[in-house]
Amino acid sequence: MAAELRHHPTAQARLVGLFRLLLVALALAAVAGFLSTAGTLKIGPAAEILQTLLIGVSIAAGVLVVVVRWVNQRWQLALHLVFDLLWIGGVLLCTGGPSSPGVALLFAVVLIGNLVLPGVAPFLLPALAGLVLAVVASLYLARNVPLSPELLNVQPELVSQSRVLGYLAVQVVALFLVDLLAQVLARRTSEQRIFADEVLDQLAEGVLAIDRQGVVVYLNAEAIRLLDLHRQTVPAAELVGLQASAAIPGDGLRPALNLLRDPRCPAMQRLDHLGRNLVLRVSPLTSRKAVIGRILLIADETRLRVLQNSAHRAERMASLGEMAAGIAHEVRNPLTSLRGCAQELAEISARGGDRDAADLAGILVGESDRIARIVEDFLAFSRQRPPVRQSLDVGRVVLEQKTLLGGRNNLPKLQVEVEVAPDTPAAWADSDQIRQVVTNLVANALDALADIPEPRLTLRSGQAGEDGPLGAGSATISVADNGCGIPFDQQERVFAPFYSTKAQGTGLGLSLVTRIIREHEGVVQLASSPGIGTTITIHLPAVSQTREYRRALGGGGTQSNPPFNPGSGVLTLTPTAGSWDTDRCPPLKS
Repeated sequence: MAAELRHHPTAQARLVGLFRLLLVALALAAVAGFLSTAGTLKIGPAAEILQTLLIGVSIAAGVLVVVVRWVNQRWQLALHLVFDLLWIGGVLLCTGGPSSPGVALLFAVVLIGNLVLPGVAPFLLPALAGLVLAVVASLYLARNVPLSPELLNVQPELVSQSRVLGYLAVQVVALFLVDLLAQVLARRTSEQRIFADEVLDQLAEGVLAIDRQGVVVYLNAEAIRLLDLHRQTVPAAELVGLQASAAIPGDGLRPALNLLRDPRCPAMQRLDHLGRNLVLRVSPLTSRKAVIGRILLIADETRLRVLQNSAHRAERMASLGEMAAGIAHEVRNPLTSLRGCAQELAEISARGGDRDAADLAGILVGESDRIARIVEDFLAFSRQRPPVRQSLDVGRVVLEQKTLLGGRNNLPKLQVEVEVAPDTPAAWADSDQIRQVVTNLVANALDALADIPEPRLTLRSGQAGEDGPLGAGSATISVADNGCGIPFDQQERVFAPFYSTKAQGTGLGLSLVTRIIREHEGVVQLASSPGIGTTITIHLPAVSQTREYRRALGGGGTQSNPPFNPGSGVLTLTPTAGSWDTDRCPPLKS
């Protein structure tokens, strides 16, 4: 309700309409009291005037209650309050002037003004109310009123100039005091509302509340983000006050609307929306044991799902690592002997002139070397050391790769583009391991470009935006190629251990990449279009996101603490449209 009153003059106008009914009721009571007085005094003209006033006030009440529904600007609301002061002044003219009990209506208008227009033109309403009282007092003293004191048989000393001016002074001072107290109360209430709204905005869950008519009365920033309402045609700030069906459009969010309308309450439902795993919970919104609406809580369990998958993958990779270490240890010793024997056989055959035997022995040596490299990959995969983190210049790592490409580039037509954004943040990472990751990704990209007529490799570094998996401010490194891409049915497996699309691959390179990035609490993101190309982006926590950095700024934490906003370290798939070109790209190994 606080957000509704603060942001929407239409809702405030409805509140003014309710208070106006109360004012009119009090005015009618005052007029009715004077009618009975006029009846006992047997003064015909006075009774006719009061009866006319009674009818006029009743008609005005109905008109104002209807007109207030069209208020949509604050200045219109202020005009309504000024008009209230004017018609109350008319009631005072006909019911005793400054001594009329209807003076209390002016105090009510001042209180209403502070409630619906807090902080807007302070002391303006009491000044206008005092002006109305002064005009009424002047007319009353000049006997230029429908019901003069003589007509009502009022004692002369009660309507003397000094007595009326005394009433006027006390009432004006009281109006300003009431306004001052109302401002203090409104300010404290506003601070409490702002504090409550800030607390709700800081929640990790989205909150959306509707009243019994299905009108949105509150939603926090997280609800706008999770439901993607900031991209709708209606600005997010104007969603409050709309029907829920208008504020939450689209078929993708239909389950949320159905849940709000579900007669069963509380209720829960899961929803996959824009790649997010959302959990929706609806419960009744009560006030003093009365149901006044419903509240929808929206929890994003995407990160939880990712962490669960990461834990399962880590367990599987740990088991595979132990197995790989055992196999590598058992294979390496006899392999060394086999290679030595093959090399000796090749030398003996060469000295004896048997070229065929020498060639066969040379093949044995080459294959032994290849097996040795596979064994070394197994050992590297199983013995990965924990990262030793420090501030890392991500842009420098990217620039180094362009220099290193000169020594291992077998593609004469290769075009290399390097883009280092000026706002690239320093990453909180192990320098050697991140260089190993980027080198591995570049090597895979070069393999993908081997048969491409016009190969192009792009290396970028930058800063992630708010939609990044680690949030705004994290460091990013991307390696993009215009190779053949990866088929959709294989994209979920390319980072799995021992899976490779290359005939000579071991399937451990990208698995090692994932493992290193996960231990850095980062994220690996794959975007591949079959027949068009592949982009792999790694997201790393920036130094500014670590607890050590926050401690240096007076926050807390120690150097050994993990980053403040850790990532999941798992693959995020974002495939884009494309089709496999069999003329340009040969079929991949399944």
